[in-house]
Amino acid sequence: MSKKKKGLGLNYKRTALIGFGFMGCMVLWSVYNSYVPVILRGKLFEAGADTFFNSHPLFSWVSVALIVNAIMTIDNIFGVIFQPYFGKRSDATHSKMGKRMPFIITCLPICALFFCFIPVAATVRSVGLSILLMMSVIILFNFTMSIWRSPVVSLMPDFTPSSLQSDANAVINIMGGIGQMLGFVIGTISAALVGLFGFAQLSGALKAKTNDLGQIIDKETGALVLDAAGNPQYVNYTPVFVVTALISVVCLVILVIFYKRNKKYDLSANVDYTATQGEEKKKIKIKNLPISKEEKRSLITMLAALFLINNATEAIVPNFTNFANSTLHVAPIYSTLMMAVFAVSLALFGIPAGMMGRKLGRKKTIMIGLIAIVAMFGVYLAVSQIIPAKADGSVNTFTWVILWIAIVVGGAAVGCVNINTLPLVLAIGSREYVGTFTGYYYTATFSAAVTGPILCGLVIGLFNEDYNYMFLFCAVMFALGLIVVSRVRHGETQITEEELAQIRMENED
Repeated sequence: MSKKKKGLGLNYKRTALIGFGFMGCMVLWSVYNSYVPVILRGKLFEAGADTFFNSHPLFSWVSVALIVNAIMTIDNIFGVIFQPYFGKRSDATHSKMGKRMPFIITCLPICALFFCFIPVAATVRSVGLSILLMMSVIILFNFTMSIWRSPVVSLMPDFTPSSLQSDANAVINIMGGIGQMLGFVIGTISAALVGLFGFAQLSGALKAKTNDLGQIIDKETGALVLDAAGNPQYVNYTPVFVVTALISVVCLVILVIFYKRNKKYDLSANVDYTATQGEEKKKIKIKNLPISKEEKRSLITMLAALFLINNATEAIVPNFTNFANSTLHVAPIYSTLMMAVFAVSLALFGIPAGMMGRKLGRKKTIMIGLIAIVAMFGVYLAVSQIIPAKADGSVNTFTWVILWIAIVVGGAAVGCVNINTLPLVLAIGSREYVGTFTGYYYTATFSAAVTGPILCGLVIGLFNEDYNYMFLFCAVMFALGLIVVSRVRHGETQITEEELAQIRMENED
C-alpha cells in the first residue's frame, strides 16, 4: 500500500492558528449574550420603565423583558444587513496583509473597545444618560462586529484547498467552541483575577448575591446594599468585559503573527473576485423549483417547522442569565456555567445525533429530540409552579434537580434537532439546487433569530416578568415545530458528511 503523499493532508496546526480569529469572535459573543441582558434589565428597572408602561394603557403590553429581548436582536439584524456586504468588500480588497486581514486588524480592537464601554456606561449615575450611552456603544459594537466577522470566517477557505475544507471546518468549529466555553467561565476567572490584583470590592461584587432586579443584597440579612448616597448598588461587570476584550485582542495578535509568517499559503492572494461581482444568481421561488408538488409541500412545511423551532432555541441564550438571576438568585458569573453544561451536552451528542439520523431517519430523530425537550421543559415548568420555594425565597432542591436534568437532556435533544434539520432540507431538492435550498434554510433560521427573543420577551412580560415562562414559550414553540415536522414526507435522501460540512462552512459568514 502506497503511503500518502506529503502535503496532501490538512495542516492542522495552520488551521488551528487561523481559528484564533473565530475564537476571538465567539468569546465576545458568549459574554455579550450572557451579561448584556442582565445589565439592560437592571438599568431599565432603575429608570422605572416597568412603572411607566404599566401606567399607560396604550403600552401596557410592553415589558422590560420585551425591550431587553428586542435590543438583543440587534446583532442578528446587523448580521443580515452588513455581514454579506463586508464579506464581498473583503473579496475585492488587495493589500500587503491580504484580503481579510485589513478588516480584522482595524475593526477587532475597535470592537473590543466598544465592548468594554458597555458595562462602563451602565455605571453612569444619571439613568437616562446611562441608558443612552449603553445603547450607543451596543450599536457601535454590533456594527463593528459585522464588519470583521465575515472576513474572519473567510480566512479558512482562503488557506485551505476545497477538498480539505470539511476537515478544516471541524477544526475551526472546535476553536470557536473553545471561545464560547471560555466566555461561559470568564466571569469566575475575572472575579479571581481582580481579587488577586487587590480589587477585593470588585471581586466580591461579581460573586455577590442579588435580588431579581440585579441589586446587590446582603447574604446574611437579605437587605439591599446601599452606596454612600443611599442608592441600591448594582454589580459592576467591567472586569468581565475587559478580560474578555483582552482575550479577543490576544487572539488577534496570534492571528496576525500567523498571517505574516504564512501569507505565502493564502490561495486567494491572486484571485480577482471583482469580475464576478454583480453576477449573483437570481433567487428561485419555491413554486418555480423543478421538484414535485409533494416535495414543495414538504419543503415549505419543513421551513415553517424550522422557523418555529428556532424561535425557541434563539430565545434561550438572551434570557437564561436573567432567568437564573431573578428566579434562581444565581449570579451571572455562575449561571453561565449552567449554560456551559447545556453547550457541552449539545456538543457531545452531535455525533450520536448524526448516527441516529442515518439509522432511524432524520425526521424521526428530529421528532425524538423535540419530544424529549418539550417533555423536560414542561416538567420543569410544572414543578417550578407547583412546588413552593424555600422560606428564604431560594428554589426548592427538587426543582433544582429537575432543572439540571432539563439542561442536560435539553442540550442533547437540541443536538438531535440541529444536526439533522439542514440535511433534511437539502435532501428534498436535487444537488444542483443545494445553494438555493441552503438559502431557504438560513432565511428561516435568521428570521427566527429576530422574532424568537422578541416573542419570548412578550410572553415573559405577560406573566409579570416571571422568567420561568421562558420555558413555556420554548416548550410551545418546540411542540408546534413537532406537529409541523410530522407532516414532512421527504428528506431522507443521503448527503455525504463532507458535502454537508462544506455547505455549513460556506454559510458561516
